[in-house]
Amino acid sequence: MPVTDVDVHDLVRAQPWRRHLTYRGEQLDLGIYAAISTGQNPVATDGIWERMELADFDPTVRSMIGQPFKLRAEQGPGKAGYIPDLMLISSDGTITLIDSSPTAGELCPSERVLDWAEEVVNARGWTYEWWTGPKDAQHYTNIKALGGFCRPMHPVQQALIEPTLSLCADAELPIHAVEKSLTHEKMPQPMVRAVIQHLLWWGDLTTDLHRPITTGTRLRTDAAARRPAPDQWDVGTRLVLGHDRGTIVRCEGDDLVVGLDPSGFGQGERSFSRHDLAEKATALPTAYQRPLLPAQPFTVPR
Repeated sequence: MPVTDVDVHDLVRAQPWRRHLTYRGEQLDLGIYAAISTGQNPVATDGIWERMELADFDPTVRSMIGQPFKLRAEQGPGKAGYIPDLMLISSDGTITLIDSSPTAGELCPSERVLDWAEEVVNARGWTYEWWTGPKDAQHYTNIKALGGFCRPMHPVQQALIEPTLSLCADAELPIHAVEKSLTHEKMPQPMVRAVIQHLLWWGDLTTDLHRPITTGTRLRTDAAARRPAPDQWDVGTRLVLGHDRGTIVRCEGDDLVVGLDPSGFGQGERSFSRHDLAEKATALPTAYQRPLLPAQPFTVPR
């Protein structure tokens, strides 16, 4: 379709234009990045991987699609076509197209094509970005390290989320003080630290990520950014339930009905008591509670 007719509703449903490339007669599969914050699995080239990690950490990014579409001109430098490496859609509908340093074969558009693509993208009201690597090495290193703890915690560790946030709500405490307060015989220090790192990645806890993280790093939390506690879960609350994500669709007394997003693991509605659901699920942080489009789940079927 003409580029002027494309809107965010079209792009948020886009599938990768290509999943492999051809170089010297060989077919090479593109990598797959597992984006935990959006629940998607965008294809990725080597040069764009670090940018995906930073986008996954950014709560304003609600959709990540690799190789989203092919842009062609009727004549001129874009006649052969151009495929951006990555497309990000933010919570306010802003669309950013990102290219990285090309690698080989068909991933090597000329400078004339890239200049033409940037002109077309900007004229459409989108943002064009040329990615050359992280500008702040320490900031990226911290995000990459915390990314190892972005997955849902074990139910035993999930029970530490609220105590950790409550402990940091009144004062900025160093990591070693939080660990000392929460560590006991059945909850060793490494498990407590994993919960802290999990909350730092999701934004429940904040600190200066432009400096190295040590046991003396001070943690703080903003009440407005905290994820809803189990006793606050209501219709519309977004949850992570094992491998799935879902939204509470009905509250019938102490019974909650969760509508699961379509995924390779399951879908449909499931009923739980509030107590059982609190043991099996955790709420997404406040910044991730509102999906970009209510009718569009962000979990891509396998």
